[in-house]
Amino acid sequence: MGYCILIADDANMNRMLVKEILSQSLQNVTFEEAANGLEVLEIVSKKQIDLIMLDLIMPKMDGYETLKKLKSHERSRDIPVIVNSSIREIASIESTLKSGAVDYFTKPLSPDDMNIILPLKAKNALIMYEQSRTIFELNREIQEELKNANVFANIMLPKSDSFEDIDLYIKYQPSLGIGGDFFDCVERDGRVYFMIADVTGHGIAAGMASSMVKILFRKCVDHTAYMPHEILEDMNRAIFEYFDFAGRDHYFVFTAFVGIIDHGKLYYANAGQPYPLIYISSEDVIQTIEQNGFIVGIFDDIAFETEVIPFESDDSIFLYTDGLFCSGEASDITAWTEVKKVAEKFQTMWTQSPKDFLDEVLYAFHMIHKSKETHFNDDVAMMVLKGK
Repeated sequence: MGYCILIADDANMNRMLVKEILSQSLQNVTFEEAANGLEVLEIVSKKQIDLIMLDLIMPKMDGYETLKKLKSHERSRDIPVIVNSSIREIASIESTLKSGAVDYFTKPLSPDDMNIILPLKAKNALIMYEQSRTIFELNREIQEELKNANVFANIMLPKSDSFEDIDLYIKYQPSLGIGGDFFDCVERDGRVYFMIADVTGHGIAAGMASSMVKILFRKCVDHTAYMPHEILEDMNRAIFEYFDFAGRDHYFVFTAFVGIIDHGKLYYANAGQPYPLIYISSEDVIQTIEQNGFIVGIFDDIAFETEVIPFESDDSIFLYTDGLFCSGEASDITAWTEVKKVAEKFQTMWTQSPKDFLDEVLYAFHMIHKSKETHFNDDVAMMVLKGK
């Protein structure tokens, strides 16, 4: 693929000299010429330019103003600019480099400038620009793939209005278009099975792994006699049975909370998830479900434990992944205390409008992250199940 170099100088002889030097040392190069800054901007607006050789002292619009305008427009801001000027003052050199020029050299050109330095500067700038455009295009393709993958991931999420015995509300914000956080909810023979999980990692690989988590979960749910600890143990065994990973050089691990709502009772088992919160309507209080266990996928013989508590009509449970409060420095399961404080602040909204409650919780933690000069850099998944 050829390159196009724009030479901007009000002196025709200078333009011819630079053109002659570069044409002898670079292959597949074409040239455009401009005598002032206005012509530079016009050419850049119409043609693909890969490098600009820019003089500073020009009529109508000088090189300083031209450089500022080039760097202020999306179409031209990334084009490398090499300043070629007779001005030798350090203040001028500093100003143009701070304004975005990639290099600076002075006129008149010495023999070494003409034979070695100028061709090398131009060649390096062209290679750098080509690489940056390649990276940009690859990133665009990746973002498009992530967008498409996210569409399929959302199709796999449970539908909020498809349950007889509970109302389900969900909120999902992947950090990279698609992520490893996942939830699922399904009714079987009068029981409601649900799970929230957080697969290690982000992006497409984590998204694929979370799809496998759903498959394993649904397979276990089909055995309706299973309790939450048996579901976790079966999923854990399946990982070691089906995913060898070439001697375990790579790991498929995830945290999960599995629950079953059945005739006024909530059966649950936890595998490393932050503590869920439960709203007890008869007492009008929020409590934590403080049970924990090993992460799924670490050891092949892990045992989990099922516990049971009452779960009546109008009771509800709020589950979330650690991306809600994790700043990226480390995941701290004790931060559920902050989640509980925020949930209690919006307790009335939780009971009356769970969908708005999830929005407010997400926004509250967004502001907390913002105050720490950071942001959500992990996937965030939240769900509320409310008994009918």
